Amino acid sequence: MPNFDYQLNSKAKMNLLEFNDYFPTEESCQLHMRKGREGAGITCKRCGGTKHYWVNSLLRWECAGCKACMTLKSGTIMEKSHLPLRIWYMGIHLMTATKKNISALEMQRQTKWKRYEPIWYMMHKIRASMGKRDSRYQLKNAVEADDAFFEVVDLERDKDKGLKRGRGSEKQASVLIMVESAPNPSQDKVYKKDRVIGYAKMLVMNKLKAKDIDQEVELAIHPESTVLTDGYKGYAGLHDIVSDHVPMIVLPKEASIMLPWAHTVISNAKRGLLGIHHSIGKEYLQNYLSEFCYKLNRRYFKADLFDRAIVAAISDVWY
Repeated sequence: MPNFDYQLNSKAKMNLLEFNDYFPTEESCQLHMRKGREGAGITCKRCGGTKHYWVNSLLRWECAGCKACMTLKSGTIMEKSHLPLRIWYMGIHLMTATKKNISALEMQRQTKWKRYEPIWYMMHKIRASMGKRDSRYQLKNAVEADDAFFEVVDLERDKDKGLKRGRGSEKQASVLIMVESAPNPSQDKVYKKDRVIGYAKMLVMNKLKAKDIDQEVELAIHPESTVLTDGYKGYAGLHDIVSDHVPMIVLPKEASIMLPWAHTVISNAKRGLLGIHHSIGKEYLQNYLSEFCYKLNRRYFKADLFDRAIVAAISDVWY
């Protein structure tokens, strides 16, 4: 008999067969969603009340104060979506169950949904919720910071001729990479770097100017941290934001040694995006990088990432 009572924050990681056991029907997803939202707390958009009654015949809550109704999807990333709740659950599971990304076309095949656009839009909403969740946390202690340029597509832009090449090219998006990096305490460093990676952030930047970098670093990195960078002049103001800024003269051949994890994150992200998605629009690049960092930052978590992604989807307010 199917288990309709999958618990949030399960300690065991869920595979595809278990997903089908826990969520075989739309009803099972609705029950899980209801319990999750009630556990997180529901606030009325009209009067701000927190006391609600569940109306089972309508599958929605009614505010005890102003009698306003709230659906299961209201206030979540699923609001205004016509996709069944089970498609959303399946999408979140497929996007969090593996280390590698999955394309929207493959997601459409797996869910057997007729139209491509709703699936593509659903995946971007999930990625945006991942980025919103990670934006709450600051990097601490020693942090490597570097910049990179990702190839992007813009059909309107590509019609023009005489595009600029090299640094700042219109065909490239500027990305600021920040990675926690601590000395490796292990004595056995065979096949290992001299430093150990922590959490990472990747932010798409309009310009890599000093004031733009300072603004993002102030939000993303704890002020009591030490930031390691190359000699790029855009990092000159970091000494006013963090407790210690260590600029280094980094030759191209030594970049992977001086800033080992920043360059590893950059190369892995580029390789993953190119292999799965092939070409990405500049306006959507941040969502793809948010998904990459979300998985990277939780690579050692014992609890299922599905649980955490569901919590992010139902607790973040999107209206």
